[in-house]
Amino acid sequence: MSNEEMNVYKMRITQAGVGELAVVMLEMEIQWLKESLEAYSAGDIDIYCEDLDKASLTQIELMNILNLDNEVSKDVYAVYIYFNKQIINSKIKRKPQDIDRVIIMLEKYHESFKQIADTDTDGPVMQSSEKVYAGLTYGNGGLVESSLGGTEYKV
Repeated sequence: MSNEEMNVYKMRITQAGVGELAVVMLEMEIQWLKESLEAYSAGDIDIYCEDLDKASLTQIELMNILNLDNEVSKDVYAVYIYFNKQIINSKIKRKPQDIDRVIIMLEKYHESFKQIADTDTDGPVMQSSEKVYAGLTYGNGGLVESSLGGTEYKV
């Protein structure tokens, strides 16, 4: 994942409610799993394992944000354990173990959580974070994307 993509995810996380937080984390996990498969196909086992580690850590965070007082969340938790087990097995064996299938299932969860996030009205989890307002302006070297938080990206 490039630094620019990571910065976009970070910005989304600072503005996300609980539902949107799960959506962003699922997108990150899916991307790392896809990148791990690309690295495996290219024969780069080190990058393959690093991407699987990142996907596994994201999966653990997804498990941590579940409200286990809810019966549906307990079922989702069990499925998340399965996903993480497949990721860990793939790293140990240095060969994808149903990672394609895990990606397909995560994409289905992503769609479901996206619909749930659209109904979330509680506001951002990070209440004290800055609001992000971004725009493009002309700078010395071309276009400059800037935000209220002071982050600038030159194009």
